[in-house]
Amino acid sequence: MAAFNAKILDFSFLDQTEFKTKYALGPGRNQMNFYVGGIRCGKCVRKLEALPLKVAGLRNLQVEMGKNLAHIEIDPKQGSFSLIAEEIRKAGFQPIPLSNEEGFLLQEKKEDREELIRLGVAAMCAGNIMTFSFATYLGATGEWESLFAWLSFALYLPVVSYVALPFYRGAWSSIKQRQISIDLPMAVASFAGFAFSTIQLLRGRSDIYYDSLSGFLFLILISRFLQKRMQRNFLGARELSETFELQRVRKTNASGWEWQTLDSLKPGDHFLLQAHETLPAEAELLSQQAHFSLAWLSGEAKARTFLQGATVPAGSRLVSGEAELLCKKLLAETGFGQILSEVQKYSLSRNRTVIMADRWAQWLLAAVFSIAALFLLMYWHISHEEAVRRSLALIILACPCAMAFGTPLALAVSLRRAQKAGLVIRDANVFELARKVRTIFFDKTGTLTDTELSLNEDPAIFPSVYQKVILSLENKSLHPIAFAFRKAFTISGQLPPADAYREIPGSGVSGYIYGRYYELKRSSALTSTTSCTLFEDEKPVLTFTFSARVKEDCLETLQKLRQRGYHLILLSGDKAGAVLPLGLTLGFKDDEIHHSLTPTQKAEMVSRKANSAMIGDGVNDSLALMSADVSIAMSGGVEAALKSAQVYYSQTGIAGVLSLFEISAEAHALIRQNLIVSAFYNVIGALLALLGIVNPFLAAVLMPVSSGFILLSTWIRGRT
Repeated sequence: MAAFNAKILDFSFLDQTEFKTKYALGPGRNQMNFYVGGIRCGKCVRKLEALPLKVAGLRNLQVEMGKNLAHIEIDPKQGSFSLIAEEIRKAGFQPIPLSNEEGFLLQEKKEDREELIRLGVAAMCAGNIMTFSFATYLGATGEWESLFAWLSFALYLPVVSYVALPFYRGAWSSIKQRQISIDLPMAVASFAGFAFSTIQLLRGRSDIYYDSLSGFLFLILISRFLQKRMQRNFLGARELSETFELQRVRKTNASGWEWQTLDSLKPGDHFLLQAHETLPAEAELLSQQAHFSLAWLSGEAKARTFLQGATVPAGSRLVSGEAELLCKKLLAETGFGQILSEVQKYSLSRNRTVIMADRWAQWLLAAVFSIAALFLLMYWHISHEEAVRRSLALIILACPCAMAFGTPLALAVSLRRAQKAGLVIRDANVFELARKVRTIFFDKTGTLTDTELSLNEDPAIFPSVYQKVILSLENKSLHPIAFAFRKAFTISGQLPPADAYREIPGSGVSGYIYGRYYELKRSSALTSTTSCTLFEDEKPVLTFTFSARVKEDCLETLQKLRQRGYHLILLSGDKAGAVLPLGLTLGFKDDEIHHSLTPTQKAEMVSRKANSAMIGDGVNDSLALMSADVSIAMSGGVEAALKSAQVYYSQTGIAGVLSLFEISAEAHALIRQNLIVSAFYNVIGALLALLGIVNPFLAAVLMPVSSGFILLSTWIRGRT
């Protein structure tokens, strides 16, 4: 991690009213975003995210590793923005307050420009030093050899003083924190190699390593630059938006409309929405009317009708036709946008696998320095020069860079693949947990079947007076049966009022209409369909039956899960008559079908099974979801679902369940591959360096190979 090597900065301006107005966010103006320079790995992120435990007044600090973006929230009574910025600086980073997304992009470009300049200087110096070295290798002797050596010395001065500066800063910062960072071997190799080579040059010796050291630093900088670009690509916030198809927008103008990026949308813009597209902002409806589904916001299956002038919330999905709208509030400022943002801010640095890989990298660093120091002492009496040469080659070659960043990149690739499959991941630890799952519990309604019920009888056979009574009773209910009645019955005019209205969950609704007492009760009969009966003054008058369609990919997905060795169990609160026939049709055995369960009973059954997964409704099955090792919500609003589940599936069907387990297995394979390659490479490289087979020059050439392999393999996996 790179420290911010500058004068002691005064961040007091952040507490002034005019700057708070510009930078502070949130209803209480107690939040702020910082672009943080110097973040290199997961350990850097954990160091920053640990500050709330050490700094009074700092409520929360979350880092988006792929964007070097820190979101902070303070307690105005105890802390201040200037204090937090100073603490970030003391931790070895460069905090830059951001006022908006444009400011973030400017800082990102500025940092990229500085890194490219550093790369350019490294390339120029390394290339010329290498040219002089080749002349010596090809036979230049005497004065020419001495001249080329001194020219190499002169060209290495910018490398050791400017190009290697980030490594010195990072190494010094880690030493102050009593830690070992991956910058330390770079710093030691650069400076120690420079000192050794300069001493050899002054002694008139030919074994100097300005060429290998400059090439080594150049290759490391390239490797880090590519790593950073990959992190942005895989961890960028736009990835989650792709799950909800929020990347572009049709802006309207005098000549029609044109596609533009979502970032270009501003309040006051007119835009067009087509059927099945998600509203990318809070907007005013300009069309006469439009039908929107709010399923992702509230989980409500029934589409709502909005009239001209109505405000439609962001995240609503246009059911049919076309709608013209006026942007009122940007996505990031809306509740739906904040939900996406909160999920996106999940830090990979807190992932257990990443922490384990970082710990291994730390142990490897400590082992490399210990072995190098021990070898230097033991071999010193044999040959001073050979002891330094081999120890330096060991430090250069055995660097755990690939181990440190390979695991976060592998998880980032898995998150990207999951999002493309329609899976919104709240916690990346789910990949590790999913790999261990052996038993999968399924809810019935809304999971294996559609949430929407359909009335089996022809509505025309029921008297209109009773249709009005039923619609009046079910007018406020959110039960699937209520939606089925509202879909089947169409009555003109106003509905009669229902006095003393009452709804009992799991039982039915009741009230006084036209002076009579009506009850609509769910039937307890053991039938294969859901049914209810209308009572008039406690006498049954009509009976209705309903059915729910099994999701199209249900049977195929369940068969594939069984073929992979998973034990599947069906849990339902419905009666046996509605659950047993469906369960047997879908391949469940008698002892795998459980009916008439309360939410508590479902949770108890799930909790008794180790390494289990629960697939259900984000609201009704919340207890069971929280009791499972892995939980996937298949319906309900995103916000409510992710309070109890680790994963939300945004598409129809249940294929996302299979996708999660497949992606988890691939993530484990990629992480294992990266760790094995890094460990094997470092062990073999260390042995070759200590045996004198690999000198510092060859070590500098070989060192980035493992990093390059991991970058390439991760990039290939990310494209599939």
